[in-house]
Amino acid sequence: MKKVIDYKQILNYINLIGCILISIRTLFYNIEMPYLLNFGSLYLFFITWVIEFFVEKRWTNWRCDKTTIYFIVLISFFLLSLLYAPFDTTKYFKNLLEKRYALLGFGIVGLFGLNKKYKLSYFLNTIIITAIVAIVFLISKIGWSTFFLSPNRDVLLTQTRIAYINAHMGFNLYLNFALVGIWYICTHKWNQMATWKHYAYGFALIVIFGILSLSEGRSGFVASILLICSFTVFEIWKRRKILGLLIILLAPIALYEASAHHSRMSEEMLRNEPRLALWHSAVDLITKKPLTGYGMSRAQEMYDTVNYKYCSPEYTEYVTSNQHMFTDSHNQYIQTALEFGIIGLILLLFIYGAPIFICKKGRRAFAFFICALCAYQSLFDMFITGQFCTLFCLMMLILLRVDDDVIAKTNN
Repeated sequence: MKKVIDYKQILNYINLIGCILISIRTLFYNIEMPYLLNFGSLYLFFITWVIEFFVEKRWTNWRCDKTTIYFIVLISFFLLSLLYAPFDTTKYFKNLLEKRYALLGFGIVGLFGLNKKYKLSYFLNTIIITAIVAIVFLISKIGWSTFFLSPNRDVLLTQTRIAYINAHMGFNLYLNFALVGIWYICTHKWNQMATWKHYAYGFALIVIFGILSLSEGRSGFVASILLICSFTVFEIWKRRKILGLLIILLAPIALYEASAHHSRMSEEMLRNEPRLALWHSAVDLITKKPLTGYGMSRAQEMYDTVNYKYCSPEYTEYVTSNQHMFTDSHNQYIQTALEFGIIGLILLLFIYGAPIFICKKGRRAFAFFICALCAYQSLFDMFITGQFCTLFCLMMLILLRVDDDVIAKTNN
């Protein structure tokens, strides 16, 4: 008897592969690639999802709940740019809008969901493995003996990472997501794991944290320490609350000691941090239009006139001579208030905080760490309106729409 090919299942798996490829590609944001490699995974995912949408008639199962409301807000944040368009200017509009397409695309997908082939462990393990492969690749490019014997391995790592992977903000965020993935898998599956997996995940955690400690990025390094401390406190608190309380009291000391020895955490470097000056300039503009903001493109135009007002002459000269595009405020909250005022800021805070309360009860700690990382990173760079938009939207889609095969069914 002839086997009937199940084209629907094939379509489902192709869609899943496309989404997994997106999760890999987001690590390599700054690297120039052929067009198909750059956007191929996005086309594969969204085209197959649209076909699935009609084949499975997903609109028939749609219902309005907390999760769909979340994705409506995500889409609304994108639509704010278009709402302001009649009053905005066109100088930066197209460029800025393109960076936000993921809000619309993943928002629509989030409204109607994904197929049943998706499992949370696929994405967590993909991120962990991709992080380790990227680290091995970087050290191989430097040379193993050169890397481990050099007193300047942090400099070598920085130069090689910029050339082959990504800027430190994106790279460090991805590695921190990998740390969260390791913790989540291990805390729920440790007793069911083979022994070799204990060693594999433990080794991955040490390697990832070690590379983060060598990073030029302060925020990524501090985030990794906060995560490790939080995981430790969380796990001890579940078992022994008195000991957990003691760890909570000692954790700030450990955080301070670890941060104080980082090459970019000196008092002088923090005092001369150019972001402080960039934020100060933006806040000056926000105070003039706090309720409505200026609109996406006009906000950048206005900011162009004041962005170096409080910066040192040396920094201003360096940026203006090396900057190919424009300088933003390097803070998602400030930039959103500058563009859309208090309305935009409220939507932004909802987007960052709501998943913790919307997701299933068993994974709320996981959601907290993911959302906290995103909210923290947004203090230092553009996030959902910049290079991290696709990664953020993908993580929210996984968090809210993908079945959790890490937690045992009896715990749900």
